[in-house]
Amino acid sequence: MGQQPVDMKDKYSTKCQAIPEPLSNETDRTASGWRSEQVCHLPGGPATLLLYTGAVGAGPGHLALFDAVRAIDGGTVFVAGPGSTASALWAAQSGAQVITWNDSVAEHQSTIDTLRANGFASFEAHNEPGFESLPTHLADLALLHLPRGREFQRQHLLACGAVVRPGGRVAFVGARDEGVKAAVDEARRLLGMAGVVSRKGGHHAALALATTEALPAVAWHTFDISVDGAATRLESCDGVFAHDRLDGGAAALIESMVLEAGAVVLDLGCGTGLVGLAARRRGARVIATDVSARAVASTRRTHSANGFADTAVHLCIGASALPAASVDSVLANPPFHRGHSVDFDVARLFVAEAARVLRPGGTLFLVANAFLAYRPWLESTFTQVTIAGENRQFRVWRAARS
Repeated sequence: MGQQPVDMKDKYSTKCQAIPEPLSNETDRTASGWRSEQVCHLPGGPATLLLYTGAVGAGPGHLALFDAVRAIDGGTVFVAGPGSTASALWAAQSGAQVITWNDSVAEHQSTIDTLRANGFASFEAHNEPGFESLPTHLADLALLHLPRGREFQRQHLLACGAVVRPGGRVAFVGARDEGVKAAVDEARRLLGMAGVVSRKGGHHAALALATTEALPAVAWHTFDISVDGAATRLESCDGVFAHDRLDGGAAALIESMVLEAGAVVLDLGCGTGLVGLAARRRGARVIATDVSARAVASTRRTHSANGFADTAVHLCIGASALPAASVDSVLANPPFHRGHSVDFDVARLFVAEAARVLRPGGTLFLVANAFLAYRPWLESTFTQVTIAGENRQFRVWRAARS
């Protein structure tokens, strides 16, 4: 599979943070594949959520949101944003007709599975890059869990304002350290009236009482950048990680990856698609996957803009769209944050999925922050683990299957 990089010693003095093992002794959470169960307490009593890796379970933000809304008296409720599963279930339990929208297929599928498992078969669920297919001026209430990013938050607020009927309410919640105060100010500008009514566990929940005329359209942006020494047209939008640039981790991964021409390569968690694009330019046959509908659309647009319109791009959790032992190399830049907290669930998913889809002799190239001690964790899954490259901020690991 090409020249094997030399195992490099640590060139920089960095404090390594070990990757924690998954918690196995939690009484209210049991894993089943990449879906887990979470028992939580909704206003109507205890309930079970079915959550795929990457979806946000019930937490302090829900307590603040539920306290702000107080009660749901049937009608139609629109639910959106990371963490929407518990809120959608509460709305359904309260007799409401539920409509959901999510960019993440993990959030989307978690909501669908949870509603069905709790006996609710009639609901409307949307998983797409934009809001254009949503009904307008129909819902009595919108429940919004704010995503990260000011512009993405703004688009969610506009969508909620367009989905609710005149006189309806928009309730939204966000973490104090993730821009919720700015979101409240933005809601006042967009909707005319908004204010915080509940504060719990570092989260603020607010209510807004006005509507907007039209659903927002996705604003696609074009950036001329350099990738792997070649002029590149990047096409992306807000809501995609590093939507306007080649981030440092992806650049380190591109610099260190060793690929054979004609090899089948998976760009796992493709984002804007730049890592996979570099692989295609080196002669690889690339398949790309991402959990985000906006990321999938961005990868397709970026590859097409650079002469590779035929790249196969799948919206899925991990690499679930691919069969086992089907690729020669996997390229991954997994996230390890959820908001401002550290969370390795998605990274664990990426490593396990890479091992599943790689052919014997196949190779994973994974980039991570240099202070994260990935070696023991990778060695528990792969037979050969070396460092393919590193700089002061990032380390690229090479892990091979026997």
